[in-house]
Amino acid sequence: MANFLKLKRRVKFILLNWVKYCTKEVAKTLKLVTIGMTIVLTVVCIKYKPGYKVTISGETVGFIENRKVIEAKIEKYINNTDGSVAFREIDELPKYEFKLVDRKTQIDEKEVMLAVKDAITTTYKLYAVTVDGEQKAVVESQEKAENLINEIKSGVNSEIDLKLGIIENYTTEYSIDSEEVAKGALNEIKVAKVTEYETKKAEEAKAAAEAAAAAAKAKKSKSRSYAAATTTAVDPSGNLNGMAVSIPVSGSISSRFGSRSSIRSTVHTGLDIATSSGTGIRPIASGTVVYAAYRGSYGKLIIIDHGNGVQSYYAHCSALYVTPGQAVDTSTTIGAVGSTGNSTGPHLHLEIRLNGQPLNPQNYLY
Repeated sequence: MANFLKLKRRVKFILLNWVKYCTKEVAKTLKLVTIGMTIVLTVVCIKYKPGYKVTISGETVGFIENRKVIEAKIEKYINNTDGSVAFREIDELPKYEFKLVDRKTQIDEKEVMLAVKDAITTTYKLYAVTVDGEQKAVVESQEKAENLINEIKSGVNSEIDLKLGIIENYTTEYSIDSEEVAKGALNEIKVAKVTEYETKKAEEAKAAAEAAAAAAKAKKSKSRSYAAATTTAVDPSGNLNGMAVSIPVSGSISSRFGSRSSIRSTVHTGLDIATSSGTGIRPIASGTVVYAAYRGSYGKLIIIDHGNGVQSYYAHCSALYVTPGQAVDTSTTIGAVGSTGNSTGPHLHLEIRLNGQPLNPQNYLY
């Protein structure tokens, strides 16, 4: 029995020593492992950093640090329809893979966003101004299209249908015309349509005048005032009521007596001679100035009385060099050509009147 107890104590002593030894060895091993892992983690942290590799359609487009931030930016860009953007769409959203990225690898959200934007298809809503249904100019907003049409229509006779319209234009190519180009294209068409209209009206007026003249000749009847005017206006030598006359300015005839135009409400009672602004004007004959001031659609106007019921009008002047009561002759510069009043460009509007009735200046001049 004594031997058994002695053996038991010895075994217990051995086991305690073994446990102590093993504990020390395990602690030593754990310490070494901890030191090793710390060293490894330190090396990893020095050499690498956490991030995401971003791929689109299997192609790597860059690396980022924060996935949520880039996803929020992409969503905001796709949903942004400011300006002329109608909508945006992308066939395949980017994929993200968490990785330990070498610190030498550049992490650039801007580069990734540029790649994402390249993969996104943007559709724009632009506005095309049409003529007869054909696109002639493209602008970025309906307001600009409407303003452009209103500007082109400004001053055009309401009888002239320019056939202008606006249509929405959906396209993935953002291409618009500058204001200068758009106006140029539409103005060219406007000029053509206005010219066509005025030519047609002039032909109609000419045909009506010829028909009226033929009817008057057939009936052999004229009003006394017109008869008096025509019988006293031209003598056998072609002078005006016995007076020799001369041209007031040199130039080209831009509008004839009796014509109609979108800029005037009545038949033309004079003759328009186009020439440079500032060109000096001389009277058609000697006489006395009875008016020299601004008068409505005539603009700056000079009226000269030549006696025997004959008066001459010089309208749209840029400057007046005479005053009422002043005597003038064909060597006197009475004013300068301009574009005042109801005028579309520099020219002299010349009228000749006999007893208040307008005569055609081309019967005596030009």
